Amino acid sequence: MVTVGELETRFRELRTSLEALPDVPEPPKSTLRILGSARSEQPWNTLLAYFLDPDQPHGFETDLLTSFLDRIQQEADPSFEYYHRHLENIEVETELTSPDNNRPDIVLRVQGEWFLCVESKVDSTEGDQQTARYVDDTHIGNERKDTYSEDGHHYVFLSKKHTPNSNADEFGDLYWRHIVESFETVLERSHGRYPERSVSQLREFLSTITQVTTMEDDGFTEIQTEKVQLLGEYRDDIDTLLDAAESLRERAIEDWPELFKSHVDENLWTDEWHTRPDHGKWGCLFKDGWYLDDDNLEPTIDRTDTHGPTGFRLHFVHLIRKQESFSRGELTFILRSPTRVDLRDEFYRLYNTDRWQERLETPLNDAGITNKGHKKDYTQKTYDVDQSELPESYFETLATAFAEHQPLAEIIDEIVAEATENLHEE
Repeated sequence: MVTVGELETRFRELRTSLEALPDVPEPPKSTLRILGSARSEQPWNTLLAYFLDPDQPHGFETDLLTSFLDRIQQEADPSFEYYHRHLENIEVETELTSPDNNRPDIVLRVQGEWFLCVESKVDSTEGDQQTARYVDDTHIGNERKDTYSEDGHHYVFLSKKHTPNSNADEFGDLYWRHIVESFETVLERSHGRYPERSVSQLREFLSTITQVTTMEDDGFTEIQTEKVQLLGEYRDDIDTLLDAAESLRERAIEDWPELFKSHVDENLWTDEWHTRPDHGKWGCLFKDGWYLDDDNLEPTIDRTDTHGPTGFRLHFVHLIRKQESFSRGELTFILRSPTRVDLRDEFYRLYNTDRWQERLETPLNDAGITNKGHKKDYTQKTYDVDQSELPESYFETLATAFAEHQPLAEIIDEIVAEATENLHEE
């Protein structure tokens, strides 16, 4: 078993390694990533076809198309030839469906001269004999292939490098990195002559390709990868420490009221405050009048009296039952009412009225407490816990949270009283 001294040495090494890594912020998300389509083939094909089509209003005219076709000739299909006059009449279309229901992703064609069938993949691989079916098909869309000379039939399979290439020999293999390199070459020599908006859109598309195909790591990804490598190296040591924190939490669950009271100011913990007798893992603290029985809405401290259709429970809860409370050094303190009864509805209504919200504003803001105002959770604040001093630090922090919430508790008393009175009057 590893000793404490060995752990200290190991973690000094880890700290040194982490401090040597620069702090690199995460780059903004691309539009496709925001929309959840960063790895979806259809948006990629739509964007690629848009930028290749000189008839679209992007302002690149035939520059991107020419660079793309040149790269195909260099990397995928040396037999492919075109003339610049062809580009005046080129058609760029997506998902052309043939009578045999074959549907290549992008088709570029110059009537009577040549066609180029592009099948692209982002994360998936080729479907069942997909490229072979495209080659064997007698049509490209609704047009017969025999209207083109045999040397005018061209096929390209576009995918990530280090993934399976096409099955059909007629398909030349092109990688997304070639697209990026091809288009970036155009941008580098543009000298500001393309529309700014189109340039931004293209750069964003190329950035998405780069990130998804991991052709190269941006600074953020590179640093995160190095950190993950350190995690793998020190994982057993980290687990040993997390297991120690978890064992302390499990031992503290049953005794938390006594451990808490040993740290709280005796002037604050008065007879009107209670923890549940069956406190267990739930970590509930409540005042007289916050638990009301099922019969006459009279105060009780027994939660079993509150389980009927009119019983009511309201309490502060600290989430000691969650492992994160110790392992991550967090203490979350919430004002919560879990009972779904008429009194909670009335309390919720009053709590969110302008009159009570004005009263609540100062104590909440002064203590930095989040005003949630939900039917179940009304307020919440998360505190940092000094992990090096566990378990004592957890209960010291709990005592701080309890003290900070006293002004709030006084107002909550009044809201509960008013809600109860309103329900009795009904």
